[in-house]
Amino acid sequence: MKRLFVISILVFSLLAAGLTAQEKALTLEECVGIALEHNPDIIRGSFTVKMAGRDVTVALSNFLPRISAGLGYSHSVLGPSSDTRIDPTTGIPVPLQPYEIKSWSSNAQLSASYSIFNGGYNIYNYKQSRLLKEQARYSFDDTRQTIIYMVKERYYNLLKAEKLLNLAEETLKSADESYKKAQILFQVGKVPKSDVLKAKVQLETDRLSLIEAQNGLAVARASLNYILGRDVENDIKVVDNLNVPEMEIGYEDAKKNALANHPSLKSNQFGLKAAQAGVGMAVSQFLPKLNAYAAYSWRNEDFNQIDSFFDKDYNWYASISLSIPVFQGFSRTALVSKAKLARSSNREALEQAQRDIDLEVKQAYLQKEQAKKKIVVTESALQAAEEDLKLNKEKYSLGAGTMLDLINAQVSYFSAQSDRIQALYDYKYAIARLQKAMGMLEK
Repeated sequence: MKRLFVISILVFSLLAAGLTAQEKALTLEECVGIALEHNPDIIRGSFTVKMAGRDVTVALSNFLPRISAGLGYSHSVLGPSSDTRIDPTTGIPVPLQPYEIKSWSSNAQLSASYSIFNGGYNIYNYKQSRLLKEQARYSFDDTRQTIIYMVKERYYNLLKAEKLLNLAEETLKSADESYKKAQILFQVGKVPKSDVLKAKVQLETDRLSLIEAQNGLAVARASLNYILGRDVENDIKVVDNLNVPEMEIGYEDAKKNALANHPSLKSNQFGLKAAQAGVGMAVSQFLPKLNAYAAYSWRNEDFNQIDSFFDKDYNWYASISLSIPVFQGFSRTALVSKAKLARSSNREALEQAQRDIDLEVKQAYLQKEQAKKKIVVTESALQAAEEDLKLNKEKYSLGAGTMLDLINAQVSYFSAQSDRIQALYDYKYAIARLQKAMGMLEK
């Protein structure tokens, strides 16, 4: 019995520890770390970079000789022949080959080949593979920064949804209090029934707003879980932080930073250089090729004689060959044309990337400035709405105000609170977006 009690305590403790760990609130930095480790796009991007690195190794191997070695052993038996001949001595037909003929053969070989010159193809291929690796690396960095931005956006959106839910609950509570107050005043004959009906309508409207806020919070949680690479059904809590970060930078400086650091731009720059190397690879097909080959072989009926590999029954030879391509059915011309088209396409992609970054910086910068101004405006509006609500509550309690005035004041107050919350998180969004546009969004 005592042992069962101890086990129960241990199980309860483990479950409690598990629940505590599960309910631990995550900071923004922790969420970013989880996403960079588990997000599928990040994982696939890292594989792409690794594969590009393997392509560099394959291209480098073309500069090395090809060496091969081999051993062989064969045994054959030729049976008696069914063909006959006339024995000139006896005049009797006899088989052409009356006995089995057995033979044995053993061989060993060592060969090496080397491409001395193949029109520069190997050089351009190695150069292209290195450039494509750099392109993949910067493309992965762009994906990484995009994921970090999306984590921040959804993290802030979850915080905003929590704030808006709290606000909706507070709004509903206030509307319920106003409805009950209107009922009491109506029962004592101080207000008309229309005040009760107006309060009832506002109460149900705020109840609908609460349902929307609850749904918005559930969607925000699922969205953050999704970008973190976790099950969307997981419960997740985040650390609330309403501090407004400061970011003072001019538009021209932001644009310069973007052109110098944006990983998408760098990825396209390396893509264009790789396409240029591809043109060199295609042109190399028109040039002569110089190859060298050497081989050493040994053959004997008895494999045990292989110790005489360098003394007897050997054969070696070396060759060097020059081949000049003359005509290959216009395939080389088509390859050069295709490579030049790929280069033109990559050049257009680079120019488009520059235009996209210019627009992204412009939009992000204007959004930041707008959000910063909205914070000041919403603070002022919230103070005025709070004072107006206080006055209307006092007037209605004294019978000097109307329910419509009170409802309008309540709506204005909670709308001002909502605008204030929205402005704070919009500014956080805008800063993260501008950092991403500049290619400077750090973990």
